[in-house]
Amino acid sequence: MKGIFFTELLEMAEREYGSQVVDKIIPFLEVGDHGVFNANMDYPYTQFHELINRLADEVRIAPSDLTKLYGEYLFSRLIIIYRPHFAGNSDIFAFLEQIDYFIHVKLQADFPHKGIPGFKAERINQNTFALSYQSKYDLIDLAIGLFMGCQKFFNEDLTVNAEIKTEFDKEWVCITLNKSRVLV
Repeated sequence: MKGIFFTELLEMAEREYGSQVVDKIIPFLEVGDHGVFNANMDYPYTQFHELINRLADEVRIAPSDLTKLYGEYLFSRLIIIYRPHFAGNSDIFAFLEQIDYFIHVKLQADFPHKGIPGFKAERINQNTFALSYQSKYDLIDLAIGLFMGCQKFFNEDLTVNAEIKTEFDKEWVCITLNKSRVLV
């Protein structure tokens, strides 16, 4: 898992809960170099999971809820980091249609040695979009949080439904997004 997931999580924790909370959990982490992460380095997913759990315990929030909040925060940061990829998209579904390209072409070119998760994106109709991804890591809460951030960015109200399906002996996380109305 890329270090950016760790660095951004610690930044969110400091911003939302204070540096004292981050300073309190760092000594107990068996991740990074005493809490210092390089955004471009790779770290085991188990270390991300440990960081989420330690932080969740400290701030007394369910790890699932914290991961969703983090996903929402992470989307707001990715907008800044990858600004050109957001340009020219008039609505959330137009943006999501480009994710397939971004994941399969751009990320595979940038990280050819990494196993990029299987990913499918499809606009079902004007108000419904379906995304499916295959990964060996349980990141469904992070994905939901990212969509929560995405809907805020595009000022659209979405209903997000997620389920796990098995296809050809492989598990897929299937997420359906339904537009409701534009937020005011």
